Amino acid sequence: MKEVIHPLFSTYSNLQIKQESIIKSQSHQYSVRTDGKLIGMIEETVDTSRDWKNQLLNLINLHSVGSKLLCITNPKAKVVAYINKKRGFNKNIDVLDAEGNKVSTLQQELKFKSQRLLAVSPDGDDFLIAKGKNGSLDFLVKENEESELVVSRIKKRSIPNPTLKESLLLGEQYSINSNKQITEMQQLIIIVMTIVISEQLHNA
Repeated sequence: MKEVIHPLFSTYSNLQIKQESIIKSQSHQYSVRTDGKLIGMIEETVDTSRDWKNQLLNLINLHSVGSKLLCITNPKAKVVAYINKKRGFNKNIDVLDAEGNKVSTLQQELKFKSQRLLAVSPDGDDFLIAKGKNGSLDFLVKENEESELVVSRIKKRSIPNPTLKESLLLGEQYSINSNKQITEMQQLIIIVMTIVISEQLHNA
């Protein structure tokens, strides 16, 4: 698989992703940090956030069905990748580089009792697989179905005993803990998996 080399995707053992927008009618925005330092932003483009069909789906609580185009940028607002999903139920999600070339496709199976995300290369080869546990609050990421080596762990974070204000104002927060051998491309896909989990499961 083609590697995307960019400072945003220098490998980090620990990442934090926070949803900065909490109203579904707004353009969704996420921050990506490591040890508190901002290394990237992920934001839905106006092409899909203002689309009237998507806004209608949001009003009837079918947010996960709408089409989505999100751009991943570095702290200087330079686009380094895109996340693209067509309108419909359980549609695949494409990961594109800054020039619009497909680098991976995520196949989603996010059901109530089981959650699974499979990332495949443009050639159709399995690249990474994430499976949910603990009621979809944790996802273990491996290179393939048979592998016992955990590449990364995605965990939804929560505030113990939040106040009403915190419940209303604080968006979803996730931590990503990866092994030291993770590649730049694997880290990119795991970041995208985290956004898909938030958009298609926890905020569906």
